[in-house]
Formats: sequence, C-alpha cells, structure tokens
Amino acid sequence: MTITATRDAALINRIANSDGVREFVAADDRLMDWTPLIARPFEETGAVVLTNGADAVAAFTYTAPSIFQAHLLFAKTCRGRKAIDTARAMLKWMFDNGATIVWGAAPRANRKVGIFGRLIGGRVMPSSDATDIVFECRLDGLAR
Repeated sequence: MTITATRDAALINRIANSDGVREFVAADDRLMDWTPLIARPFEETGAVVLTNGADAVAAFTYTAPSIFQAHLLFAKTCRGRKAIDTARAMLKWMFDNGATIVWGAAPRANRKVGIFGRLIGGRVMPSSDATDIVFECRLDGLAR
C-alpha cells in the first residue's frame, strides 16, 4: 500500500464529502472544501495531509514538537481490515517523517471508532472523559 502526502484538494474533497464521511465530520452536513487548507504551506497550517490515493485521507495537525492530532476520513470502500491497514500505514509514514506521538479523539458513543482506535495501536489516555475517548499512538508502539 502506498501512502503519500497530498495537496490534491479535489481528491480530499471527494472523500471528505462522500456518504458515510461527511455526516460524521461536517457539523451541519454542508459540503466541505479543503482547498484553503491545502493551498497554504505547512508552516502556516501545521497540517500534513496523507492519502492512499483512492478512498482514504488523514489530516495530521501539529500540536507540539513531533506531536500531531489525527483526523481520519475513510470512504465506505475503506472500512474493516483495509481501514486498519491504511491507518497503520499512515501512522508509519508520520513516524518515519518525524512524529513521535499521534493522538486523536472520538465520541465515546461511537463504539466502532473506539474499537478502531485500539486496533490501530491506540492507547486510551487518562485525559478521556465521559463524552470523548482520547487515543495515543507512539513511535515505539504497535503502529511502527
């Protein structure tokens, strides 16, 4: 599987606005446009956007030196084992390119995302609360 950094707003928008994705990430279910983010350099946005080139995109946003928050957008054709393998490959790309910690948060009510976070090597953090689960993947963890 090939994971690459992308600045292809059309690809990102197609995945982000696909059924099964948009309704979970767009607060008002409006179409998203990633063009403004993609048009600006990392130094301004702190965002690294990765893709498998087909049906998965992940934005990793800088939160501290070598620490990034993950935002995964996987189309319906990238679910199950394919999603796990894709997410792990994306984590490996980040670790190979300087990240030491990648973290993410998910609504506690979304059991599938909670299970997915663990399957890709995430460890539930003490900062989790009654509404959200916070996961952390480390360079020396399963995702490597």
